[in-house]
Amino acid sequence: MASRRTSLAVACLLGLTACRAVYPEPDFDRAVDEVRSATGSELVYHPDADPAEADERIAELLGDGLDLSEAVELGLLNNPDLQAAFHGVGIAHADRVQAGLLTNPSLSAGLRFPTSGGTSVFEGDLFGSLADLWQVPKRERVAESALQLQVLELAHQAAQLATDIRIAYVESTAADRLLEIAKENRASAERLLQLAKARLEAKAGTAIDVSLASLEQLETEVALRDAELAAGQARRGLLALLGLGPEDKRPVLTELGDAPAPFLQDLRELKQLALARRLDVRAAKEAVQLAAREVERQGGPRLKSVDLGLAVEDDGDLGLGPGIRLELPLFDQNQAQVAKAREALSQRELLLVAIQRTAVQEVSSALARAESSWDVLAIFRDEILPRSEATLDQARASYKLGQTTLFPALEAQRQLLAARRAFAERLLEAATALSELERATGTPREALLSPQPEPQGR
Repeated sequence: MASRRTSLAVACLLGLTACRAVYPEPDFDRAVDEVRSATGSELVYHPDADPAEADERIAELLGDGLDLSEAVELGLLNNPDLQAAFHGVGIAHADRVQAGLLTNPSLSAGLRFPTSGGTSVFEGDLFGSLADLWQVPKRERVAESALQLQVLELAHQAAQLATDIRIAYVESTAADRLLEIAKENRASAERLLQLAKARLEAKAGTAIDVSLASLEQLETEVALRDAELAAGQARRGLLALLGLGPEDKRPVLTELGDAPAPFLQDLRELKQLALARRLDVRAAKEAVQLAAREVERQGGPRLKSVDLGLAVEDDGDLGLGPGIRLELPLFDQNQAQVAKAREALSQRELLLVAIQRTAVQEVSSALARAESSWDVLAIFRDEILPRSEATLDQARASYKLGQTTLFPALEAQRQLLAARRAFAERLLEAATALSELERATGTPREALLSPQPEPQGR
């Protein structure tokens, strides 16, 4: 009777161990915190959040003008690829739970009938894995590292999405600005054409002047069509990142600002930020730790299967006793898996070094590009554009008074049109450069900015 009570207690213990719930919400929360830290956005998609609240916030964002930070927030709430990636965390959590479960016990039973007659014999065995005592903790550590790696990879995907949205946003606003410039250029060419026609009617100009001005006007018409196509394509690319349909008219983007160059931290500080905050660097470190734990798991005791249990036999007289069953490591001593795990660890360590070097190089390149683009933008804004506009005004006035031919006015107009387009493109490059610096450092732009120095003399 005592043996039967012991067997019942063992069975209950195994049953309680098996009843572990799959509850991924804390890991979803951890992933959301990582995304917030990487992107600077407070509102992020959460699989267990109330869909009505998310829809309400999305409608609020789309209700009025959508600025750059709001566009990032909208994408982090509504992008379907990011939403799907969250379920990868749920899968990794389920693997983590599975790694902590004991192997199911095995039950075998048989009934034998003697060929010479007599009483039938009942035999039964109940075995549970003894190897779980040293295998489960190692499996759990490996699965925990894999889960953490999945969280970091999700946050890295979200940070990359935020960067892509910022770049697509400034590209779309820049395309809109280029479209407006194309309209202004067409209007400017139309004015010059009307001036040439007026001089022809006054017998002060020639038909050649009218033809040249007409050709210039047609070129600006073609440029306007190209600008309309480019603006539509840029907007559709942004809408896809925001999780909206290609013809959605709701997002009204705010004008791309012409702000002066921001004050940034120095290169050394930016490199330190990148090594500490970039999620691909952190994920690579976690991958090294995961590989190290796999080496530890594979290098454990070579007995893969050790089962301990009870054997029952009833041949008219009930017999009950302990039993053991184990796999003898005569041929497969796990040497191949140990070697594989060690090679994987060495590979991950080298990949970590490569990613760290790439991060530092990208920071240097992004900062150099940002500083150069802002310097060139200032030259266009302060020198080239004002001089081009003044030169065209002077050339038109001279042509109107008959002091010059049409050619100086045409050339001045072409220079102004080219300067306007180049200025808009440089503005796009400067705005994009800051987003690239965010990506290179893995840090939101607010954390990149240094306090503006006080003017001298204060």
